[in-house]
Amino acid sequence: MCLGSLGEGKASRLVLSLFFKAIFGIQRVFHFDSLHDVGLAILTGGKRVLSRNMLGGLVRAAPIRGVLRFRKLTEPQWHEKDGVGVSIDEHVIPRFTRKFSIRKGFHTIRNKTMKAEKLFFPFCVGARKLASLIVTRGNARLASISQKLLGRLRRRLRGQTLRVIVDAGAAQNHGELLDLVSHPQQVTLVRVPRRPAYRKAWEKLPGGTWTYLEEPGPHKAAPPKVVHLAETTTHLKGKKGEVDVRTVVVREAKARGKERWHALWVFGDTTTPPYALVQEFRTRQHHEQTYRKLLHDAFVDTAPSGYSKHSRNLERPGFQQNALTLYAWVTALAANVLEELTTKLPPRFLHAHPRTIRRWLLHVPADLYLSPTSLIVLLQPKYLLPLWDKLIAEANRCPVHIPWLDNRRLLLSRATVASPAIRELAIAPSIAA
Repeated sequence: MCLGSLGEGKASRLVLSLFFKAIFGIQRVFHFDSLHDVGLAILTGGKRVLSRNMLGGLVRAAPIRGVLRFRKLTEPQWHEKDGVGVSIDEHVIPRFTRKFSIRKGFHTIRNKTMKAEKLFFPFCVGARKLASLIVTRGNARLASISQKLLGRLRRRLRGQTLRVIVDAGAAQNHGELLDLVSHPQQVTLVRVPRRPAYRKAWEKLPGGTWTYLEEPGPHKAAPPKVVHLAETTTHLKGKKGEVDVRTVVVREAKARGKERWHALWVFGDTTTPPYALVQEFRTRQHHEQTYRKLLHDAFVDTAPSGYSKHSRNLERPGFQQNALTLYAWVTALAANVLEELTTKLPPRFLHAHPRTIRRWLLHVPADLYLSPTSLIVLLQPKYLLPLWDKLIAEANRCPVHIPWLDNRRLLLSRATVASPAIRELAIAPSIAA
């Protein structure tokens, strides 16, 4: 077992507690002290929910080698239907410590440089899943970390040509960027940083180089959005030489205010039409949306800090990956599971946010009954009753056995008459004992 050094049964309880914390939207570890739900306790591998001290201690005590092995073994499989498109971006976790001096990074939402730590996730665009993870100090750069992540992905794709999408953070250092895009079996789309010098050069492009396009508006009654595309080259210099990069410039007209300019650097692709490249780059928005879910629905920013709070050296407290990696990766696995669940539900739930899934399907009152061979969960949903009947029938077709509950089967059932008010789980006397 990867985390077997924590003790018998503790590793599974740790992972299950972190997993269902993200699934059900429990905000912080200290909230576990106020949770007395026996159903949650059974889901997390015991008769009682872990206390905040026990859960926090286990996260901190997880061995780094075991955590990295666990992450490697649980990385999602890459299938041909998922395509070869991958987006790589960073998520910055701000740290507000005044006691310790830790590295700073730029937080885009707060629009300032501050003490922080970073999570780097590659994102499978086709399957909309987070594929791996590297955690770093706050001063790590996107281009250099992306090279490490792409090395892992190439081994899983078995030599297929990767199509990589990265944000403008990878273009801050041209030398690192050229190293990132130098692999022969890789096409890279990079958003160009917004700099006045680039904007002035694009404004000088001849009028005949621009292509006029119309895109649908944001809603049915909205007028079409006017987009102008042009193709040019940009001269970049790196430590290993100079190169002229294919550049696709986009100028979006607005009903009010100034036009919006942005551009893409295209490496390794000279044949794909410019508008197709723009549409491909826009799929990166699914990655940003997943980060939004991690932050606001799975509360990944409550991850334990990487620096040691017991360090005597306040200027250099060190950096420990184990707790931050385990917490963030289990949260990512929960986000992947919820995203896959939406593909099994009716179309109205496709790519729904976790809080929507919780409201309609997960936060449902129920009664628990324990028999010598089974755990029976009598659900009391108020809405979507035909869907519940279908889900219950599928779950009971091949019942799950619960190892830590004497290998009892999990059987679901639906109450014919729901309780008039939502209440907490009713616990059968045999379980409460």
